[in-house]
Amino acid sequence: MALRTCAAARSRTFALAALLLLACGTDESSAGFEPIDAFPNRRERFALPSDLGVVANNGSDGLTLLDLEALAVVGSAPAGRDPVDLDGPHHVAVDRGRGVVFTALAYPTPTTAPGPHAAHGASQRPGQVLKLALEDFRPLGAVRTDTNPGDIVLSQDGRRLLVSHFDLLRATRSPELEAQRATLAILDPDLIRGDAAVAPRFVTTCVAPHGVALSRPAGELAFVACYGEDALAIVDTSEGGAEPVLVSVGPGGTTGNPLYGPYSAVLSRDGRSVALGNTESNDVRFLDVATRSMLSTTLPCDGSPYFPAWSADDRRLFVPTQNPDALLVFELGSDRPLRRRSFGRDECERPHEVTFSSDDSTLFLVCEGDHVTNSVVLALDPETLETLTSLPVGVYPDRLAVGSAL
Repeated sequence: MALRTCAAARSRTFALAALLLLACGTDESSAGFEPIDAFPNRRERFALPSDLGVVANNGSDGLTLLDLEALAVVGSAPAGRDPVDLDGPHHVAVDRGRGVVFTALAYPTPTTAPGPHAAHGASQRPGQVLKLALEDFRPLGAVRTDTNPGDIVLSQDGRRLLVSHFDLLRATRSPELEAQRATLAILDPDLIRGDAAVAPRFVTTCVAPHGVALSRPAGELAFVACYGEDALAIVDTSEGGAEPVLVSVGPGGTTGNPLYGPYSAVLSRDGRSVALGNTESNDVRFLDVATRSMLSTTLPCDGSPYFPAWSADDRRLFVPTQNPDALLVFELGSDRPLRRRSFGRDECERPHEVTFSSDDSTLFLVCEGDHVTNSVVLALDPETLETLTSLPVGVYPDRLAVGSAL
């Protein structure tokens, strides 16, 4: 995620967003594209490992390539359009078959807010989606999206690319609910070519949408965590699809003052359930995909849960939390953690996302860090949660996307 360091900070951002809107004039001209080939390509090509991971470093304008089998860093390269200002690459998606990477540029607000994490969600500058070559992260194309891109996800078949917009300023501009709701951008990845890319199709979704999970393999349905409406939106991504359906996460709460704050959405391996990480109520709840209704299961967490990972058999859920920083392992069917590991700042500050290697032998934990200095991705034993190695990455990493040649 790229919004706040804790759940309380996220709530304050709704109030701060209105002040930021008054303090800063909108400068649409600053968001204009430079030619995609404005700078010569002097990048060295990576030796792509069989099982690779790409990490988006939001605070240092770059991507890092990892070898998930050798547990080693392959290399890093810049990923942005502006050679001076911070572009803020936020989350990343990999298409190994086509040899490309996609990242969303979530520009911070032009204020003195303390770092990109606090500023995320309050920018007035349109975001961009970059298409990069996997072999060296050189730019292949770009397309403009709405302000404050949140999650970026690619369908399993590689034909749909979706971007949510975690726009807190939009949530403060009007008392009308429909005007507060931000969009979900739907793109054809093949049509992102240079600066002549075809514009996305935008679907108005909900207030402050962030985490997105796609049905498999084609992504005809998107399951979107709606932080500002305490809901999960089910979006038909086809042309002329039905209006999004919003499913309430739980009773209580009001728009703009979330009681639950669903922030992440992760589909189970069998496609039957969606796990929602709620950073205000500090719990994980579940949507039943078939009935489109919330299940009664709730997993209480000591801290704010972010992006979890399902085990291969869907019987366990690995949940990273912040404040306190920890990794919890739940056996589905029990509301008490089966296993827990706490982290000191020198180990993993602000755990953000967990994901498995392609063969499920290793669990990787992305640590946001202090958003000022370089951070790490931890490789963990899924059974014991012991650290196998600590992989150095850039400033404020927030997503590890896996691409396997198998």
